Amino acid sequence: MNRQQFMQAMEVHLRPMDQQERAELLSDYDQHFELGLREGRLEEEIARELGQPEEIAKEALGDRYDAHTPGSDAFYAPTYRDMRSSRNSTRATHNFFTAIGLLFLNLILGIPLGLMMWSVWLIIASLSLLVLAPVAAVVDFVFLSQLDKAEIFVAIGAFGVGICFAIASKYVFKAFKIVTLQYIRWNKNTMKGDVSA
Repeated sequence: MNRQQFMQAMEVHLRPMDQQERAELLSDYDQHFELGLREGRLEEEIARELGQPEEIAKEALGDRYDAHTPGSDAFYAPTYRDMRSSRNSTRATHNFFTAIGLLFLNLILGIPLGLMMWSVWLIIASLSLLVLAPVAAVVDFVFLSQLDKAEIFVAIGAFGVGICFAIASKYVFKAFKIVTLQYIRWNKNTMKGDVSA
């Protein structure tokens, strides 16, 4: 199978997919051919490496692919628009129950865990204020005219610990931000029905 045959077969088997999503996937496979040809490989060899278009389509379409439906011949497969209109009646029910499930999950687990997680970050961030200990020692010296050696050592130690907490706060913030954004994205994808993302 050469490049043109492979791409035509892919387009036919991916008919149930949304047009934009299908165009992106086809573009990715076309780039595989481009890169392979630049390396001096044959189109047939690249197509063999990529696999059978029907198998690729099965994997890409997931539950949208059904080989047992009437007219499952790829040339007569329903388009994304055809499939979407037949599913609209059950879609609203699915969305309703998904929203209820996510609401309870978020109320019972997501929000409390998120608040606990961000509280930990807030504690670490507030401990980074120990960097101000030398300032407190200087104020103590200026206004009360007393400064013990122990106070100097404690101020220097607290300054060092504050720096450590400030650095830790930065990394913990980045990690918690990623986790929070992934959880929000998972909620959105679950509402859309795309559980794999």
